[in-house]
Amino acid sequence: MAYRTALSVILLAIFTSPVALAEKLPLDTFFKNPQFAGFQVSPNGKELGALANVGGRMNVVVMDLETRKPRVVTNVTSQDVSGFMWANNDRILFFMDKDGNESFGIFAVNTDGSMARTLVTPLDVAIKSGGRAKVRIVSVIDTLDDEPEWVLVSSNERRAAYPELFRMNIMNGRTKIVQRNPGDVVGWFTDWDGKVIGAGFQDGLEVGFKMLKDAEKDEWETITRVRFDDPTFSPAGIKGDGENGWVTSNVTPEGEARDKAALYEYNFKTKTFGKLVYEHPEIDCCGLIMNEKKRDMIGVAYMVGLPERVYLDERWKNVMLAVDQALPGTVNTITSVDDDETIGVVVAQNSRQPAKYYLFDFKNNTLEWLADSRPWLDPQQMAEMQPIEFESRDGMKMHGYLTVPNGTDGRNLPLVVNPHGGPWARDGWGYNPEIQFLANRGYAVLQVNFRGSVGFGMNHLMSSWKQWGQAMQNDVTDGVKWAIDQGIANADRVCIYGGSYGGYAAMAGLTYTPELYKCGINYVGVTDLPLLFKTAPDSWAAGEEQMKIMVGDPKTEEEFLEEWSPVNHADKITAPVFMAYGLRDPRVNIRHAQVMENAMEDAGVKYELMIKKDEGHGFRKEENRYDFYGRMESFLAENLGPQQASNVNP
Repeated sequence: MAYRTALSVILLAIFTSPVALAEKLPLDTFFKNPQFAGFQVSPNGKELGALANVGGRMNVVVMDLETRKPRVVTNVTSQDVSGFMWANNDRILFFMDKDGNESFGIFAVNTDGSMARTLVTPLDVAIKSGGRAKVRIVSVIDTLDDEPEWVLVSSNERRAAYPELFRMNIMNGRTKIVQRNPGDVVGWFTDWDGKVIGAGFQDGLEVGFKMLKDAEKDEWETITRVRFDDPTFSPAGIKGDGENGWVTSNVTPEGEARDKAALYEYNFKTKTFGKLVYEHPEIDCCGLIMNEKKRDMIGVAYMVGLPERVYLDERWKNVMLAVDQALPGTVNTITSVDDDETIGVVVAQNSRQPAKYYLFDFKNNTLEWLADSRPWLDPQQMAEMQPIEFESRDGMKMHGYLTVPNGTDGRNLPLVVNPHGGPWARDGWGYNPEIQFLANRGYAVLQVNFRGSVGFGMNHLMSSWKQWGQAMQNDVTDGVKWAIDQGIANADRVCIYGGSYGGYAAMAGLTYTPELYKCGINYVGVTDLPLLFKTAPDSWAAGEEQMKIMVGDPKTEEEFLEEWSPVNHADKITAPVFMAYGLRDPRVNIRHAQVMENAMEDAGVKYELMIKKDEGHGFRKEENRYDFYGRMESFLAENLGPQQASNVNP
């Protein structure tokens, strides 16, 4: 059921629900690697693959569903395996970069652990301080059912921002070109057989979608071409007939603009709209839930406050009804099925419970517990994440989340406001280890989907243009003031913490509204806007002209960008600062840390800087997470004061 509770009712529930004193839990409760993650069924339904914590690193394991005996098929000790997929019934592909540099390699291994091969070697390039990073992106687009030893891959090796398509042999890594890039394509659109039928393109400030008319002659037909911030539509999915499908659109079939995108039927052969499939008054719609066996859409997914999944297919609606009845109180999703849909993996989770995995038997309509991702964690000891709404100072509605620690009455609490990264991303509802960690340490946590957060319509998005440090920051500030006015937050005990753009927002909060914060934590954050352009990875080149409109033009608006760069306002900072960066970060170059450190040193600001040489844009390695969050805990306690903790379990 959609979340429609009035704000006053939310707050009443927070303030009056019976709570028990919270036990302070060890750091590794939140930040050690999960025991299991990402279960996937083999195509024939005979085996399960998963990532498992083996010696402190995530590795690929395979379990025979008949014998239920697991076996480890990779033995990576230097870092975690980032992800994996079944290439066919006998062979698995898995992915890793080099210490966070995001130039991922592709590796292959048989399900018995034999025939391990490196198909694409991860780049081991040093990222120069102040230099533009080279990021190689080679990713698997499709498996090829008729050619089980080949997969379709996208690669930017020839042109950093404009990938091409290849067939790659999963035994030896040999490649064959499938589709050259005509010079402006940034994403490919394929049918269910892995055949290219269209592509999304960027050409300066213009974007659009085109379809391949003649593969042999490399002839294309442009379907849409507009300025990137004008209303348009884009492909969302296609049926098995290769002709009919769906688009998400900010224009009606009659050509009228609409603020919130809706899902429409679309015929890719005749280039005509069909009927409206789904729309929502508060959010762009939608993510498609596709079914490989039917080669069709079975439902849509979206999130305003809580996650919503609406099944349009009657069979799947009944399947999920049965699952939800068996697993009440969690958001349940079937994330993987075999080709014949005899067995599937169900993931059950909520904001207090991390993922639990179950096997679903389609024939017998039964569920069997498989594994917990974090079996050491008791959901009753976690805090509830509540969706909230408030109005920013110009009247724009803001959505967000409030997490209040157990063992409190929800009033007069120390507050950590946690702006998300992106910035053109969004916060969502669910189990979040760092939010739970902060709540367990006694801090209320506020997450604001400030303007520019994606999914809330074109006006919400475009109102963020050239508003770094300004209206975007005002939304965060107004969220803090809302929490203070509601009696949730103690105005004298507020800290701002964020990563990436959120790190920028943390520094902006400390420089532009220093009276609001007692401390700030900048995690891999931007501090110098002109430097962001100078050091952007080469793979961002296609969107650089758009970035100039959205952030500011470093050639014609340098003074403007300097004005809204926290590095130039270090003398306004009155609170202690903790910063953490990865030396191999290709997105936010280490120079952002260095120039900010120099500026704070000159201004006499109390600060601490943590740099990890073997990390990139965020700390992935378990030991580095322990170090970072351990220091964060001490920093917050020093500057906000710790909450009283009890050793009584809730």
